[in-house]
Amino acid sequence: MEKFRDGITCLGILARLIYSRVKNIASVTYRRISHVIQSKPTLEGAGVKLRRAFGNPELAPLFDPFLLLDDFGSRFPHEYLAGFPWHPHRGIVTVTYLIKGELHHEDSTGTKGILRGGEIQWMTAGSGIFHSEMPKPLMNQESGEIEDPEMRGLQLWINLPARQKMVDPSYKNLSSKSVPKATLDNGTVVKVFAGEIKHIPGIGNLAGPIADNNVEPRYFDVTVPEHSDVEFVVKKGYTAFVYVSEGEAIFDKESKAKVGEKSVVLYEREGDTIRVITEDSAVHFLLLSGKPLGEPVAWYGPIVMNTDAQILLALQELRNGSFIKTKATSYDYFRY
Repeated sequence: MEKFRDGITCLGILARLIYSRVKNIASVTYRRISHVIQSKPTLEGAGVKLRRAFGNPELAPLFDPFLLLDDFGSRFPHEYLAGFPWHPHRGIVTVTYLIKGELHHEDSTGTKGILRGGEIQWMTAGSGIFHSEMPKPLMNQESGEIEDPEMRGLQLWINLPARQKMVDPSYKNLSSKSVPKATLDNGTVVKVFAGEIKHIPGIGNLAGPIADNNVEPRYFDVTVPEHSDVEFVVKKGYTAFVYVSEGEAIFDKESKAKVGEKSVVLYEREGDTIRVITEDSAVHFLLLSGKPLGEPVAWYGPIVMNTDAQILLALQELRNGSFIKTKATSYDYFRY
């Protein structure tokens, strides 16, 4: 009789485990694609050739809290050396991810530095920054000669909530060594700039060095090999999109349609899981998600506020010299 009871107990535990597993599988809801947008060639700054993935007031509600994504650079220095001379920012965060080459940065208060391949500058413009960003080819530090003429980077704009529009400006600088990276069992490589990936087999949780409580952004750089698939959990109701840098993949489990490079995949806000499937081609993409602000957007060039009156005030301050309120604070992040 004792053995019988032990058997019943074991069966009960097993049944509960199976039920729990089935329940967890059933609770996964995959995100569907809302829009696929092909990036468009454009000129910016003093004539830099780039591809704009998105970035205008009409699309702002769809991508909220993200405002703009530019893919800039070229193998030919004459297409980027004119750079992005002195210009202002207010009311936003700009995130510059340099993939190849150099980006020389300087602001009006004397803060300056050089971004190189694999590095990120997370700049909170807040109350105001006036700066220049000048792309350069990678230079040999000893000889001063060009090592590689190709330069490439991406710049993302993230909106700030109304209560943070005039916060003191700051820079968060990430070296390539300060960015956590994981290689999954199927060969997928993930770099985590912001946010967290949980329950990675053999690793556990992997959190990026950037934390932002305003919109809780996740910013991942992902490379998936051919004939593979990978899933990412995103918060329900949050905006999520992918920018395909190279290759192609299926980004919607139901549609099976492939999306190729230089395209944006914007997801619906329902669902909690994004699945990416590759076939004969590997794919490299950025995955971003964040909490929508749902606030009015008044947008004039590099200044994004909530009202037209705030835009007019910013322009008046640019004219009378009172635009810059304080020097930006700089933070450097190293491997932890």
